[in-house]
Amino acid sequence: GAWGRPESCPPGQRLVSFRLRVEEPRGLWDDTAANALAAICSGGSVLEGRGGPQGTWGNWSLPCPPGAGVCGLRTRLEPPQRGGDDTGLNDVDLYCCS
Repeated sequence: GAWGRPESCPPGQRLVSFRLRVEEPRGLWDDTAANALAAICSGGSVLEGRGGPQGTWGNWSLPCPPGAGVCGLRTRLEPPQRGGDDTGLNDVDLYCCS
């Protein structure tokens, strides 16, 4: 794939919540899994990546506590399927710190 343009919070603000657009498994058809990520900055700005159109937006994550922001992440990746349908990125956890 290709990288989208960078998105960032205004100066002095941090990411505090996010959601993913994910396509549900399609059985025998080509699955894409996670297709886009949106995030909220501590001042309320919404950032949205230019991902693919497939899937539906999930719920917003619980926000970081006041004064905290996202400082780490963990990703869930599907291992290679050896001839099956590979999806790649399936989920993301973001971690807050102050």
